[in-house]
Amino acid sequence: MWYFEEDNTSPIITGKKQAQSNHGNINLKPLPKTAVLLYMRGLESIKEKYQLELISKKFPRFLNSCPIYKVPESEVCLLDGGRGAPMAVDTIEVLKSYGVENIISIGLMGSIVGGVDVGDIVIPSKAYVEEGASLHYYKKIEYSTPNLELLNVISEKSPDSIVRPIITTDSIYRQTYYKEKLWRNKGCVGIDMETSALFSVGRYLSMNVCSALMVSDKHPIDQFQESWGWKLTESQRQEFLENMLNIILLTFKTKKMR
Repeated sequence: MWYFEEDNTSPIITGKKQAQSNHGNINLKPLPKTAVLLYMRGLESIKEKYQLELISKKFPRFLNSCPIYKVPESEVCLLDGGRGAPMAVDTIEVLKSYGVENIISIGLMGSIVGGVDVGDIVIPSKAYVEEGASLHYYKKIEYSTPNLELLNVISEKSPDSIVRPIITTDSIYRQTYYKEKLWRNKGCVGIDMETSALFSVGRYLSMNVCSALMVSDKHPIDQFQESWGWKLTESQRQEFLENMLNIILLTFKTKKMR
């Protein structure tokens, strides 16, 4: 743990300072209240379909700036969220400084249980923390949770989705059979690399955060099952992305989130 209760000093750099710094060097006006973060490929393929309006070629986060877009006739902006918990936190800290209040992440996960298969959609009800970013914001945290109102809205409009816990890890190559059994015992159905950090830091920043994940690969339960492999097709990925974006746009055109 790296959070110290006695530490009352200020951060050397904040999301707001980063956005205003020479390193960021980008002038943005306040952004729409809702941001969609993509943790998967597909942005290029939806730009024309949704007639996305370029807000800036460079969103001024610290790690690897990227284009940010607005969906016409909505209060929704859209950008690539990066990869992994540090970039996820970097992104939402800077989004917060531009007035964003709601975050919906769309990404991929690996399944670690039977009955949750490639192509299934999981709406995480909680995300156990095995990434380091959250431990700089909380003295102790076992898992983080999404905004309940957002979770209910997204899951109700995606009736085939599975609402279950997942785990978020920093270490791709240390997902051992032993540890995955422990994760299953906690009720986890899958693994990703961002969700627990998005939930925990979003709550710390008083933001509303929810996540929707499609199963891209399935882990063997033991060494006697078929070995790991990437099974998701491009058509499944694209359909998931478009369906989730349609749900989000419908939600924020018809419902005012608190």
